[in-house]
Amino acid sequence: MKAYTNRARLIEDITSLEQYDRVLAMDKVKEGETHWNSLGKSTITLIQVLIDQDLTHLVMVLKKYPQYTEAVCEHFRYAYSYSENEANLFATSKLLEMGRPYFTKQFVRNVVRKLPKIDLSSIDEVKEMMIFLDQHKEELHAIILNHYGNTFLEGLKKTPLHPLQRITLSKGIEKFHIQEVYDYQAEDRDAALDIPYMN
Repeated sequence: MKAYTNRARLIEDITSLEQYDRVLAMDKVKEGETHWNSLGKSTITLIQVLIDQDLTHLVMVLKKYPQYTEAVCEHFRYAYSYSENEANLFATSKLLEMGRPYFTKQFVRNVVRKLPKIDLSSIDEVKEMMIFLDQHKEELHAIILNHYGNTFLEGLKKTPLHPLQRITLSKGIEKFHIQEVYDYQAEDRDAALDIPYMN
């Protein structure tokens, strides 16, 4: 079973957050300060740890402490996670919803980079993911659906397939792939932050 199918819904066990309370409850977002000066060092470290995980606890923390949402999005904008933890799709959707007022292209690019990778050479894996996305398209953010739709469409161009198989896969992609809602390509003031090998 693939990692992205492990949870049909985002688990919200608030008791799991008690371990973070002692850091977050004691800190305050300092208004008018730049990102790096607006939070205590322990809070910044904790945010980075949560970003490095699968984003489930990060979203739970932001639901309890929404005052940190802007700071988290700004931190994520500069964060290049070297961990192997891929993002939970439902947590990622919640983060994108909560972070919408603070979108920068680099923030969105870094969030997308954490999404589970799909082996495009495996037709079975692609089909499995397409079915999953179609089943959960009402719960998943459009950026996630578009990311996989575009990835699969690009993969179809490079994979030798029987014409009927190509048609079947294309129709499957059409079920969840929608028009772009946010262009996060690296043609903005953050383009210098983009690291090609992270793609």
